[in-house]
Amino acid sequence: MTSRVTSLLRLLLINGAVFLALLLLAELALRLLGIARPAFYRFDAGRGFAHRPGAEGWWTREGRGWVHINRAGFRDDDHPPTAAPGTLRLAVLADSFGEAFQVNLADTWWKGLQRQLAADRACALRQGFAGGVEVMNFGTGAYGTGQELLTWRQAVRPLRPDVVLLAVYLGNDIDDNTPRPRDDRPVFRLDGRGRLQQDDGFLLSPASRFRRSPVGRLSDWLVAHSRLAQLLNAVKNRPQVAAPATEGPPLVPPPAEEGWAVTAALLRQLRDEVTATGARLIVTSLTSPEQVWPDPQRRPADPFALERRLAAILRPLEVTYLPLGPQLQRQADLQGLLLHGFRGQQPGIGHWNTTGHRLAAAALAADLCRP
Repeated sequence: MTSRVTSLLRLLLINGAVFLALLLLAELALRLLGIARPAFYRFDAGRGFAHRPGAEGWWTREGRGWVHINRAGFRDDDHPPTAAPGTLRLAVLADSFGEAFQVNLADTWWKGLQRQLAADRACALRQGFAGGVEVMNFGTGAYGTGQELLTWRQAVRPLRPDVVLLAVYLGNDIDDNTPRPRDDRPVFRLDGRGRLQQDDGFLLSPASRFRRSPVGRLSDWLVAHSRLAQLLNAVKNRPQVAAPATEGPPLVPPPAEEGWAVTAALLRQLRDEVTATGARLIVTSLTSPEQVWPDPQRRPADPFALERRLAAILRPLEVTYLPLGPQLQRQADLQGLLLHGFRGQQPGIGHWNTTGHRLAAAALAADLCRP
């Protein structure tokens, strides 16, 4: 009996050693071949999910961009705790259009905006700031205005920006703000008196409990440090590929009224908190594919109705609003440009390509610099 147990243990140890050796060989082979599938996101107890500091690699799901996440956990260069003397510090809050994984860092609209503001010494926004311009990006994919408010509190406010530029993507931000049960992020609701309330019920979801468990933390560490774990994680989380649209842009259902009400409360709260620090809040809205679709006959009958609704919310708050949709649509039509999507993938659909980023940077710079 004893010899049988000893033989079994020996067999298990040998098999375990062989299995471990195979894993190490696979890890070494992936590193020698330069194969990596970095996980750019991680669990965050405050915002649900956030970028993984230090993660870097190629993004190829849509477009192609080299992505590096800075030490603070955002797709940008590192920024010092305080601005250089006389420097205008502008912070960008946005979703995946600010994250902009689809293009290289230098081609993002906010990097282009920084270059153009820095080059225009007569820019109205720069008056009183002789030391230059520093644009800091805090865009994170799939964020709504609620998570952007939390990002302001957690990451942006300590850096003391002079201007906070909130980039709203009306294609889904209002829906993201609509209160519904979620297992991946906090939810904001209005109580009976119309006051904003934060619901952190997502922390009780099985997924959140797992990520905070010892096994979940070990899994997160492996994904951060092991190429093999990254590859397995990428296979597990591979996105569903939608069929290319050939007749027109995707139809987007109108946002729920509850989402608009929460959005209005979030904007008021963000305005109050930003101005309390002495900074200025400016809001811009980006384009949706249907607004700049190459064939005007395929566009909605009233493509900028949501912009007018947002303007009506911001007007009594006395927040400057710079919608990009109308002017980018005019430029796309005049020059026959494709602003969304990537050739060979889904042209016209999805995020901005380099042309969209370039036009957005130029339009925003012109609006911000206008006296």
